[in-house]
This record gives sequence, structure tokens and C-alpha cells, in this order.
Amino acid sequence: MSGTKDVEADVLSRFQRDTAQHQLEVIKDDGLHRHLRFRRPGTSCYGFDIVTWPGYLAISGDMGAAMFTRLSDMFEFFRDSRGHAEPETLYINAGYWAEKCVANDGEKKEFSSELFEALVKDRFDEFVADHAEDAEEGDEAQAPKWAAELWDDLKSEVLYLDSDDVGSAIEAMDRFEPGSDTPYARFLFSDAWEYASSLQDYTFHFLWRLYAIAHAVKAYDARAQVAA
Repeated sequence: MSGTKDVEADVLSRFQRDTAQHQLEVIKDDGLHRHLRFRRPGTSCYGFDIVTWPGYLAISGDMGAAMFTRLSDMFEFFRDSRGHAEPETLYINAGYWAEKCVANDGEKKEFSSELFEALVKDRFDEFVADHAEDAEEGDEAQAPKWAAELWDDLKSEVLYLDSDDVGSAIEAMDRFEPGSDTPYARFLFSDAWEYASSLQDYTFHFLWRLYAIAHAVKAYDARAQVAA
């Protein structure tokens, strides 16, 4: 199922464009007490600050603010241990890092219509595959004739939402019930609320801030290597 990784790639591309001309200014560098500022000279557009103190890291700027806690040295927590050679490559672990976020501007996650459609399509494909015996002999696609009708029903009754949110998506799945006279009468979304977490992706701003943190740590380490 497509989702978070595609979103991350899009956000990374946007982050790199937004910060292409940013420069690092070290305002404070005293052990675990750090204050780094990233700005394009002459403007604060897409600028951000990273501040650390024992056990915490905070980011603030044009793209919002967030605070994380996990290790005494939070740069160690966010450092890419995989050792990418390419300086432009940034690695984030959105799911794990989000668990350590104790304060954040807005919600970390939001409803994703792409994930919703992918989930419905997965359930549809599974049901069709489980009833391949309904396909006519010699049908290379091995799809029952009723499959197209079921998908049309799902598109019009489930995927078409009046409100773009998790609650509406769950309600649409929960109330979907094919007619008892249809060959796909047994297709149902059992326990639809269990799908709630599968219908959300991290917000653009939250992922942007994660990439900003990863970039800050990488830039800080590169600066230290040059100075050594």
C-alpha cells in the first residue's frame, strides 16, 4: 500500500528546495546546550532554529514548532547511524520519532484519501481473489463478472465522501452493505474502526520539521569535522 514513504519523498523534495540557500549560524554550542539557526541570508523565509538542552530538542520557525525528548543528547537520537555518504541524503524515522514528540503545532497526522482508496482496493482485491472460482473458464483475468459492479458500488458508496476525514471514511465503510441478491453479498468491512490508524499519514509540516532536524544534525556534524 502506498502512503507514508511516498509522502516523505515529496516532503523531502520540497524541503530541499525550500532550504537550498540556507546557511548555518551557531548561536550557542556548549556541550548539550546548543542553538543553531538556519536562514537564507537576507530573509527569514522557511528559516528555523534548533535548540537542545539535556534530554530535549526543540525546533521552531516558519514551518511551526515541535519538541522531542528521548536521550540526554538528542543529536545522538536524531543522528543517521546508517552513515550515508551523500551529503544531500536525509534519513528520518517518522513513526519512531513521532513517539518521542511531546509537543507539536497542530496534529502530527491527518486523513489521507490515497491511503483510504488503497485500503478499500486491497479489501476488494482480496475478496475477488478469494472468489476466483466465480470467473468463467478461460478468463485470463480470473475475475468474476460481478467484480466490476462491486468496484463501482465501492466507488460510489464508500470512496465518495461528503467530508474528508477519518470519521467519515470509517462510517462509509461501516454502512456499506451489498444487496442480498448480489453475488458479492458477503463483502463487508468488518470492525471498520480498526482501520482508523491505517487511514492517516503524517502532516506535511510535521515531516518538514523532521527533515529540518535531520538536516541540522548533519550540518552540525559536517561543521565539526571541518573544524577538527
